[in-house]
Amino acid sequence: AAANLGPSSRRKREKGGGPEGTSTALYVDRRKSKVWNYYTKLGDAYVECNVCKKQLSFHNSTTTMREHLVRKHSIRDTLLSQLKDDQTSESDYAAQENAVKRSRQMTPESSLYHAASCSEPRTDVILELVLEMIFRDLHPLSVVKDKGFGLLVGYLEPSFTLPSPVQLSSMLWHRYNVVKQHLERYLQTAQAIVVCVESWVSRLSQTYLTVTANFIDGEWRRARCVMETQQAHKDKAEGDLGEKLYAVLSEFGLSSKSVFCVMHDSPQSTAANSQQLKNAYGWSSLCCAARTLHLCI
Repeated sequence: AAANLGPSSRRKREKGGGPEGTSTALYVDRRKSKVWNYYTKLGDAYVECNVCKKQLSFHNSTTTMREHLVRKHSIRDTLLSQLKDDQTSESDYAAQENAVKRSRQMTPESSLYHAASCSEPRTDVILELVLEMIFRDLHPLSVVKDKGFGLLVGYLEPSFTLPSPVQLSSMLWHRYNVVKQHLERYLQTAQAIVVCVESWVSRLSQTYLTVTANFIDGEWRRARCVMETQQAHKDKAEGDLGEKLYAVLSEFGLSSKSVFCVMHDSPQSTAANSQQLKNAYGWSSLCCAARTLHLCI
């Protein structure tokens, strides 16, 4: 992990004891944040909690690390100390915030305050929560432009400026790439994978194809991971299913030999693709037992 940091790292290393008394190499934030007393830096993109040994992604912000300590370990003093440290250590930001307060004004059109963002740690938390609301509840990115949502956020946090849909899109892609990297490493631990192919229709009558990986992980737990969902165009030829699955596997660094079998969602799909998948890639095909039983009934 130390080798991955390189000479260009902006973190300082110091020796210290963890919460359990073990000696660990800690890397101190440029603001000397107290939250680093509970974490060990692993390379440039990950940190490890010294309390529960869970690894978290790191992107030059300690927001996720503080939230983990509060939610999982009830270490609230760390969060309060960090907020205090961040606010008192940035004299330039304090001067800017005072100037913003003096220039704050309310417009009659939107009834919202137009001012600079609030304190940096709180801004990061609000941005993360807005992004999580969007992908958890399947809201469109344009929700930040809706007047009702703007009124609500403006009342709860008058000095906070909502990001644009373009900014949210960039944040969402970043979050997606981070999760995808975690999933890629998780799939590498599987000895064999059952690839499940499901076609489904949305409320707008659009057909989609979802590819799911099912396997037993190293701790003997059943894992089900969605690898890709792509729209199927009825006006175009279906194409080679084997090529689609091979492309999805390659995107996650998996070879064709890692597939135990391919699970289809209908007898029609099984009959149409089983022989081709067997000849081209050596994959066996099975039909979903629940779907088969449903058709029998």
